[in-house]
Amino acid sequence: MIAETHWNVPYIFKGATIIRDRNSWTDGKYLADIFNQKLLSFRIGKRQKSFFGDRVQFEKDCIHIQSTVDSFLSWTTSTDNDSLSNNHPFSQYPNKEYFAYADYMHLPELFGNDQHPLIDMINWSDMGLKDRCGKESTLWIGSQGSHTPCHYDTYGINFVAQIVGRKRWLLFPPDSPISQLQTRIPYEESSVYLDIEPMILDKFHNIDVYDITLEPGDVLFVPKHWWHFVSSIDSITISVNSWLKQPNDNVEQIKEMLVRQIITSTMISHDYSSDQWLNHNEVVTDPVTNLTILSSLMINSESTEVKEPLSKRSRNVITPASYVCEQRLTSTLLGNSILSHSNQPTTTNNMSSDVSDNDILLKRLVKAMTARDTIDLIYNKLFSI
Repeated sequence: MIAETHWNVPYIFKGATIIRDRNSWTDGKYLADIFNQKLLSFRIGKRQKSFFGDRVQFEKDCIHIQSTVDSFLSWTTSTDNDSLSNNHPFSQYPNKEYFAYADYMHLPELFGNDQHPLIDMINWSDMGLKDRCGKESTLWIGSQGSHTPCHYDTYGINFVAQIVGRKRWLLFPPDSPISQLQTRIPYEESSVYLDIEPMILDKFHNIDVYDITLEPGDVLFVPKHWWHFVSSIDSITISVNSWLKQPNDNVEQIKEMLVRQIITSTMISHDYSSDQWLNHNEVVTDPVTNLTILSSLMINSESTEVKEPLSKRSRNVITPASYVCEQRLTSTLLGNSILSHSNQPTTTNNMSSDVSDNDILLKRLVKAMTARDTIDLIYNKLFSI
């Protein structure tokens, strides 16, 4: 399914019911009952005094623990960690200093099947996605200050339903000047990140940003390849999202395999550890495997190049229910209020004193080789031979 042609910027939709359940989710306790003491993976990071913080906290830079939703909720409401037992999973992380985020939880993978009651509660039909439910949905549970670093999603378009609490979204168009900060280290196939440092943010004061506070009941539409930074405002936030594949995602798969080949070949040849070059849960694949997959993707792409007629595509346009109101969002300037820095000393884990000049140069080379325009050039050359 494809988006309406006028959905070329982010939209908020109001009046759609995504969770088909009459129980209250407000305090998170009902969700805890649904999970029934199931352990989830939470990443723990330092809360920042300014919006973007002193440095980017990628998933690889965070602490990862296992906890139930019950334990997470008791931690978010505790005023003093001394009130938590010594064996409490969050006992070492005061909620005034740390955030916790259980993110990217694809529901069928989380439960090991597609029969869990939560999966049946999620229904995207109000958004015009008639056959989409919890099987194609991802759950996010976070505390105040939990956030996702600024990135764009490699594949598809994205619908995000805010269920509990508020989240602040900053969105930038694909061609925004901020994209010059793109980095593929750490590498993650589904996300392309920005490496933002406070010392270079000042030159971005006058760029366009879509600054949105997503309220419970809102559904946000994120167009393809739009940069976004997401941060939880309230003590508990719960969101559900669903990515929809798009007709040219097969092209993006090939380009991502090109990036993977460059990153992993460099890692293997220089014996670099994955915890510095790959994001959490990514694995090193050897060059031969990469080339085998790349070859298969290219063959499949060439065999499916015949495009659908426009008349057929038009029947697959996403059309929300008539009672769902759409609101086209407008941009503002990024400005000082968002970019204000902390007065605390900047801490960084980028270039330590034991990093050689050759390592620094190699990362610069990899950044140049994996830049979007470079990968586009390689892709075009591959198919012109």
